[in-house]
Amino acid sequence: MKIRFFFAALFLLDLFACCHAYPQYPLPDIEDAKFIEDCVTAHNNFRSKVNPPASNMFRMSWDAALAKTAKAWAKKCKFKHNIYLKMPGKVHPTFTPVGENIWTGTATIFSVDAALSSWFNEVHSYDFNTNSCTGMCGHYTQVVWAESYKVGCAVHFCNTVENFPGLVRAAHFVCDYGPAGNYPRKPYKAGRPCSGCSNEKCVDKLCENTEREKLISTYQIVLNCFPITEDLHTSCDQYCLSVSILRPLFLVLSAGAVLLVQQRFPHTFFY
Repeated sequence: MKIRFFFAALFLLDLFACCHAYPQYPLPDIEDAKFIEDCVTAHNNFRSKVNPPASNMFRMSWDAALAKTAKAWAKKCKFKHNIYLKMPGKVHPTFTPVGENIWTGTATIFSVDAALSSWFNEVHSYDFNTNSCTGMCGHYTQVVWAESYKVGCAVHFCNTVENFPGLVRAAHFVCDYGPAGNYPRKPYKAGRPCSGCSNEKCVDKLCENTEREKLISTYQIVLNCFPITEDLHTSCDQYCLSVSILRPLFLVLSAGAVLLVQQRFPHTFFY
């Protein structure tokens, strides 16, 4: 009877671990080329669509340091902004402060375009002429902030998200921006596209500057010594903790079951 109990317990623990520990959906990493392209392209597409047109809208490009910061914070599964954004040297070697947008939703419906569209659609609550907002507009104004020319994003699977009750098996999407936007003024200057960008190349109504693009190589060199992982320790959610507890418990019960069987059947060998 005791043997049956142990094996039943082991079976239930194994079933629980398999079914509840990490029912993750495949989400891209920050080094995924398509994910990077999708993030940059979506941002630039929306930036080129502003109305009235912008005269000084910079073209955005990817930043590996911002992406690492976004990933570290996304792993915490908290629906709140990174508390280190305004601290010099904490989240980026160059930009202080850093801007941030967060989107959280069911993992099965996540896409970069869907997240960016939800942010950009806040334009319906924003009045450019008066620089006023009748609802939530901060995500939109950060996406179209003219001087923000670097972006790094990350998405992480969270079984639950702190400060977001009722949502399970979520995609937690974070984008960080440099330089930060959302100062108390309009996000860009209205006018003929690129007319306010001196001699810079105009691409899809956005100002392109190769010197700004070169900065990413400098960041990549600095990244080797940049203490993102030291300052932003990733947290373990409840399912991660459950696995951490279940694994040693499973081993203890397995050892107990083996000892019990050997005591009752001393001539039985295990390989």
